[in-house]
Amino acid sequence: MPEGTVENLVKPENKATLADILKYHVTPGNLDVNILTKLKKLGQANNQDLQVEVVDGKPMIGGANIIGSVPAGNGIVHVIDKVLLPPAKE
Repeated sequence: MPEGTVENLVKPENKATLADILKYHVTPGNLDVNILTKLKKLGQANNQDLQVEVVDGKPMIGGANIIGSVPAGNGIVHVIDKVLLPPAKE
């Protein structure tokens, strides 16, 4: 992210924007990598979709590579290699 972006997002007046970005990184459910390779899109917690593309047998989420996965109590955390920014809402 460009320099100063995080500092700007944590300002009280940008709370909704930050929440939208964070929710764009959350897919409700318990989806492992094998399931992700069979999907075309994911419905995110902010009510927007992320495209899933399979490259060399590995899923890419919104253009981000999954570099690791960690089981959690309520799902799976997939570590990705970039910050995903939601498109502007219409």
